[in-house]
Amino acid sequence: MRNKIYILLMFFSFIMVGCGEVTTTDGRVINSTGTSSNNNNSTDNSLTNDLNSRNSISDINSSNDKLKITGKVTYDRVHVNSSGIGLNYNNITKEVVKQVIVKAIRLNGQVIASTTTDDNGDYTLDNLPPNIDLKVQVYAQMQKSGMGGWDLKVVDNTNSNSQYVMESSSISLTDNSLRVNLNAGSGWNGSRYNSERTAAPFAVLGSIYQAMQKVLSADSRVNFPALIVNWSENNVASGNGSEAELRDGQIITSHYDGNQQLWILGDANGDTDEYDNHIIIHEWGHYFEDQFSRADSIGGSHGAGDYLDIRVAFGEGWGNGWSAIVTDDPIYYDTMDIRQSNGFFMDIENQAPDNPGWYSEASIQRILYDLYDSHNDGADTLSLGFKPIYDVLVSSQKTTPAFTSIFSFITYLKEQNPSVTDKIDAILASENIGSIQDIYGSTIDNN
Repeated sequence: MRNKIYILLMFFSFIMVGCGEVTTTDGRVINSTGTSSNNNNSTDNSLTNDLNSRNSISDINSSNDKLKITGKVTYDRVHVNSSGIGLNYNNITKEVVKQVIVKAIRLNGQVIASTTTDDNGDYTLDNLPPNIDLKVQVYAQMQKSGMGGWDLKVVDNTNSNSQYVMESSSISLTDNSLRVNLNAGSGWNGSRYNSERTAAPFAVLGSIYQAMQKVLSADSRVNFPALIVNWSENNVASGNGSEAELRDGQIITSHYDGNQQLWILGDANGDTDEYDNHIIIHEWGHYFEDQFSRADSIGGSHGAGDYLDIRVAFGEGWGNGWSAIVTDDPIYYDTMDIRQSNGFFMDIENQAPDNPGWYSEASIQRILYDLYDSHNDGADTLSLGFKPIYDVLVSSQKTTPAFTSIFSFITYLKEQNPSVTDKIDAILASENIGSIQDIYGSTIDNN
């Protein structure tokens, strides 16, 4: 992501200054940052009116001698055009930043309070001393211990893995508690990115958080192993994956590397993926396979109409189908090109089959989504939801003696859900796949 104004912390975190003016309750401007505001009139009506400014401060009454700072953190999310092709910078909404770390720091860098935002983007920094100058910092980082816990952060792989942090302007805390709202702007000025793309790391975290919540809906006890997300405005679709090239931003494409790291494209006018939530969730789906299930995919090039190795077909079909399951939206899109105005989309549920079969990632993604969704259409009369799929992936599929494929997955799904085997077979038949009887697909021919 493009972040031209950075302050380097001692632990190599970049500060992305929150854009917009800072006001008190009487409307007096007490500070103005050097970044630009976004020229869009679209707002999230669920947010309070004071979030229309990018960075606002107001006094609130304190009920005791302890001072506090409360506020809401949001980011600009740029949505895709209604055609599914390209980003629409006239459709930007403010979305809340959930479960990220927020700190109050003195101007000398001393941390005096720390907390996290809740699912409404709200935070409270308690027990603050009076008569100090400080700043509020919002980290592109999520940490939670115990059951249902996680540990992930977004870093700039092209600058010593420095961490992304949004920072308020300087605040004088006297004898009144304050409300400090911060919004991470997109950096778009109507025709190009001309200032910090502060929203980007938080947009990526938003998509990942949505994926984690879907997993937690099936298993509230799960703990998510540490994950580092590498995003930079310098990340381009080139290179061969060497360490030196990754440091330079040549990341091949957005991908999961098998070592608890995601690499996400950020090349403006080339290919940016921070707002392509299906892309982010697809790649996180490979992290899920690696950490919770199993993936035997050998990788390589692949496409919707290709005849693929069974392992590749299942792995890529899983990633695409998973993105639709998480979002409850089967329209998968990827935006790119000049001003992010081009790209492609596919309908994971209803796209016309092209060489359907067990070797097709498109068939696999349709099967997985049809097993999950509550919409009956054609051969799909089944609405399993996610938990039965999850239960197979984290148990039998993880330990199968066969290669992970649609054969092993369906065999175990039938074993665990014997009352719906006929409905499962009907979905398979719609993709030109016969009734699967074992984990090796021994009764299935090449169609």
